[in-house]
Amino acid sequence: MPRIVVPLDKSELAEDALVWGAYFARSFGDSLHLVSVWDRDDAMWEEPASSPEPSAERIATQVDSYLVEVAGRDSLSGITVTREVRIGRPADQVAEIAAQPDTRMAVLTSHGRSGLKRFIQGSVADHLVRTLTIPLCIVRPNATKPPIGRMLVTLDGSETSEKALGPAREVAAATGSELHLLRVANPLAEMPYTALAPAPDLGELSKQIIDAANEYLAAAARKGEHAEVRAGRPLDIILDYAREKECGLIAMGTHGRGGVLRLALGSTTDAVVRGADRPVLVIPAHHK
Repeated sequence: MPRIVVPLDKSELAEDALVWGAYFARSFGDSLHLVSVWDRDDAMWEEPASSPEPSAERIATQVDSYLVEVAGRDSLSGITVTREVRIGRPADQVAEIAAQPDTRMAVLTSHGRSGLKRFIQGSVADHLVRTLTIPLCIVRPNATKPPIGRMLVTLDGSETSEKALGPAREVAAATGSELHLLRVANPLAEMPYTALAPAPDLGELSKQIIDAANEYLAAAARKGEHAEVRAGRPLDIILDYAREKECGLIAMGTHGRGGVLRLALGSTTDAVVRGADRPVLVIPAHHK
């Protein structure tokens, strides 16, 4: 049975991902795999119940008791829940678990402005984006809750951004969501310019760029999918569109090179993850 992986660290922040992990598990008919990874820098080693020099086995037992409690919650009723505790370097351990062939996606909670929290800190998210071939659903604290209803996929004409289409369509089909394709055109940024050339006709060039974007989207969209081109700053347009159309999830592709979620739109995906009040489904360029 395919599974949805949700890493937890005994914090309410990390548990914000549970509602989305459960939603995807029910939608796909998958199991939910709860994971907790601890290293010797974690405060768990200093908890009173541990003893002055706690063993790895004792820590693992305590953490597993927490996962047992989570697995038994009413919000997860009807879902097959498995659990796993590891002690080691969180980035490596979470990546190794999520890379198993039966994993459909991983659902993580982000910290928001100051980066990703604890085991999902920036370095761990970077590592997952660079190494995994599965989608990562990143949930900000206080993000909107399921169901999705409408789902937004951003496209910029690159092969990287188009990698998001396949997984997005799978999620839309499983959840019964309406799919919206958005191409953000930024004529001023996309216009060719040389100092020696005559001043371009900005109006005509803008029209050409918009027309080309519309043709691209028309070719990419399938029957029943909504496609729209809007002009402006990508971050603002994406967030405004998601709010305006009440899209419960934003899907974006990423190169996964050097830093959290850098893709064809530069740092736009990272900015969307930090600025959105709804989850962002990040699909690595090497997604299979």
